[in-house]
Amino acid sequence: MRAFHTLRTRRADFKLYDFEIFTLILSALEWRRHNGEIFLYTDTAGKRFFDAAGLSQLWDGVDTSLDEMERLNIDENIFWAGAKIFALSKQPLPCVMIDLDFVVWRPLYLKPNDSSVTVIHRESRDLPCYPDENYFRLKNFSLPRELDWTLDPCNAALVYFGDKNFVRRYVEFAFEFMRAANPLPEQRGWDLLPYMVFIEQRWMAMCAKLCGVELKTFSDLPALFGGEQKTFTHVWGYKKFFRENSAAAEKFCRDCAGRIAHDFPRQAKKFAQLAATGKYFS
Repeated sequence: MRAFHTLRTRRADFKLYDFEIFTLILSALEWRRHNGEIFLYTDTAGKRFFDAAGLSQLWDGVDTSLDEMERLNIDENIFWAGAKIFALSKQPLPCVMIDLDFVVWRPLYLKPNDSSVTVIHRESRDLPCYPDENYFRLKNFSLPRELDWTLDPCNAALVYFGDKNFVRRYVEFAFEFMRAANPLPEQRGWDLLPYMVFIEQRWMAMCAKLCGVELKTFSDLPALFGGEQKTFTHVWGYKKFFRENSAAAEKFCRDCAGRIAHDFPRQAKKFAQLAATGKYFS
């Protein structure tokens, strides 16, 4: 099954922490080991970074289509995950969208003729980041009345897409919304989060219903955090902790290096020689 990662640099001071590098290494290698091809969609600066770090071979191909984001007239400070939606528009179907900080440790046994949308898990619409439609300020654009605001949003860290009509409608509406977004001046920081998570996560559930597409899940929150499952790891919640705790971040990197050496001994020899990763293999 074809999968894709997305990395948009956006800033001149772009960098990745060592723990982020190890997570994306495992994400790419484990996907290729168990589930098939994986491609990286990035921009020229991102490709330059991975080429210089000696990491471009992680993927079956590196595409710099995200350079085109500059002409799309969206505010990427608000829609920081908009590049994922743009990359989705470039994919042949079926495909899997997977975040760089998400690792799938086992085969998912996806069926190529499955026309569903399958997400890692659903979120609770009662969270404060999912306000009702009156929250959004949009210019020359109105939210359709037929949107079902009672649906729980989808976590989009891992998503399987099998329906072309769904992807077309999901992407087209997403970019209309992103271009129309016109937040109030006092809406800053976390106040802007509902804009991004609406179009990436809440609209996904609404779009599936409008298209008559079955919306399934790979797991749920109790199973993911109950300590029993061994299929998925999502580092997202630990990023702030690792940034602020260097000893924990170093241990994590060494643990990842050990896992790479165990699962991919041939590749581990190369990673042990790279500046970005080598010191953790000693």
